[in-house]
This record gives sequence, C-alpha cells and structure tokens, in this order.
Amino acid sequence: MATAPTITYLQLDADNDPLFDPATQLTDAAAVRQAILTRLRLFLGEWWENLSLGLPVFQQILGQLGTTQGVKAMNLAIQRQIEGVPYVTKALNVESSFSNGQLIFTSQVNTQFGAINATNLPGSSASLGG
Repeated sequence: MATAPTITYLQLDADNDPLFDPATQLTDAAAVRQAILTRLRLFLGEWWENLSLGLPVFQQILGQLGTTQGVKAMNLAIQRQIEGVPYVTKALNVESSFSNGQLIFTSQVNTQFGAINATNLPGSSASLGG
C-alpha cells in the first residue's frame, strides 16, 4: 500500500523570517504554497548551495518590462520556477506585473495535494485556497 506524499516547510512571519517552532510548521498544500513563495523571492544565482534556482530577474526580466515579449518572458520564468517546486504538477494562468517596484504574481497551481492559488498580492497572506 502506497503512502500519501507529505512535505513540511517552515512558516514565515510577517518579516519573512522563518519560525523555528515545530508547532508552526506547514504541511502538504500549505507547505507547497510557502515553497513557491520562497522560490519566487530568490534571484537566480543568489543561493550558494544551488545557483540554478531562482527567478532570472536580471538575466531575462528587467529591461523588457514595457514590452509584450517582456511580460511573456516574466510569466514563463515564474511558471518554470513554480513548476520546479516539489509536489507541483502544473502552474496555470500565471499573471505578473510590477507595482511600486515589487513583482506581483498570481497563479492557479495544481499539486499532488490538490489545487491552490499562489499569489503575493498585498494583503493575501491567506491566499491558499482550493
């Protein structure tokens, strides 16, 4: 009999610092959502342990923002990062923009735990939904 997959992830506080209390750890769909948000906050080449992870902001996105091609490149880069997260099966309807110097994204994400909405829209800390 196969067991259901499980993932745990550290929850982040309002300042995006990890909470090391085991009682606050996220599991399954909530953990996948946190992994997506964490990965999209990482610049390509920023993490010394794996330089191939991260969003290619400087390599592919900046300098093209005002063009249709730039928006498509940004959405594709975000989709690839989301789909590289463990337990993610597909990122759908990826939309992104810049607002006040911040990258804003939304996506419907299919995971092995069900569908979730992943976004970093301001005020969307509870944006995990099915």
